[in-house]
Amino acid sequence: MPETAPSPRRTAALALLAALVHLAFDAACSSARWARPPHLRLEDMPEAFRSLPLVDSATAVSVAFSAVGGVLAALGLHAVAPGPRRFRALAAFLGGLWLLSEALTWLTWLSTPLPGALPGLLLGVPRGLALAWLLERLSRREGEHGAGSPTPRSRAGVRESRSLA
Repeated sequence: MPETAPSPRRTAALALLAALVHLAFDAACSSARWARPPHLRLEDMPEAFRSLPLVDSATAVSVAFSAVGGVLAALGLHAVAPGPRRFRALAAFLGGLWLLSEALTWLTWLSTPLPGALPGLLLGVPRGLALAWLLERLSRREGEHGAGSPTPRSRAGVRESRSLA
């Protein structure tokens, strides 16, 4: 874990925010069948799953997946060290985790043919990018700066010293 990791309270807040981003993406994608991520393709699940309590509700499934995704996003924030390429690494980590879990869900439980599932899987790329961008920006505001990058206070000091010269 990097030395400048967010506090536990901040991490919990970022996990909640990431879960809300997942929920927003699920809501945006769920209206069009072609765009639905695999975990929301309830009609393609085996009957044994659809008969389980709460699994027949797309909202309940979305909330559960989003909560897990939010926790994984916060863990990813701790796993990826601050630096100049943090956004890329975080986007690859979060997008890759999402794609892996969704691809495994599709391969294991769903009867959707690949052409039908592919758009929903590929829409995980902008999801990972949005999550990485948001978490990286918000963690930077708290004081997570890469090595050698100035903090907001030192930037203000530079501006003041230039105006005095």
